[in-house]
Amino acid sequence: MALAATVLAAAVGLSACATQKARDGAPTGPTASAPAPVRGGQDGTTTDVRTSDLNNDGVPELTKYYKEVDDPAVAGKKKSVLVRQDIDMTWDGRVDIWRYFDDQGQVVREEWDTDYDGNVDETRFFENGVIVRSERDRNNDGRPDIFRYYAKGQLERKEVDTNGDGQIDRWEYFNGLTLDRVGVDKNFDGTVDTWAKVGTEQAAATPSAP
Repeated sequence: MALAATVLAAAVGLSACATQKARDGAPTGPTASAPAPVRGGQDGTTTDVRTSDLNNDGVPELTKYYKEVDDPAVAGKKKSVLVRQDIDMTWDGRVDIWRYFDDQGQVVREEWDTDYDGNVDETRFFENGVIVRSERDRNNDGRPDIFRYYAKGQLERKEVDTNGDGQIDRWEYFNGLTLDRVGVDKNFDGTVDTWAKVGTEQAAATPSAP
């Protein structure tokens, strides 16, 4: 069991901008109308499926989907590449993380079910295998209300819709690992009313599930 847990933890390890308008105090977060909650794993299904049952209970904790692509190293040849990985973090038989890869084997997106209801409530986006943005739906209305932006895998800015109206009304900026300043739109009119210098609160370099 300990070995299985170690293998699973290694398998799911995460590889962990602000505009001038935002820096001047104007909101930048997405404001689209709320879609219906979505189930995870809608993309990347293939016929080449491989599973791993790490705790030998007859139910796989890891499911990997592969496809064939042209092998750039050998003309006219094909190679098998991983396109999706489903992960059951809690060993309850249900997928909690759906991870998607490009043809070079780098992760491009992750979908997380952090409250274990089968719906995606956090999506993380990657470029060259490094996280650049995440979107979190904390009230399960199908619309993200927390947006995190990263530079070189490190949290740089966080935007929050605190009242669920689809508009960003709180902005947090980070300097290294430290929360530097916070802007708040108190009357929800789309503009920052107050800025506060913080400089003491710590932030994670890579995101973690709540």
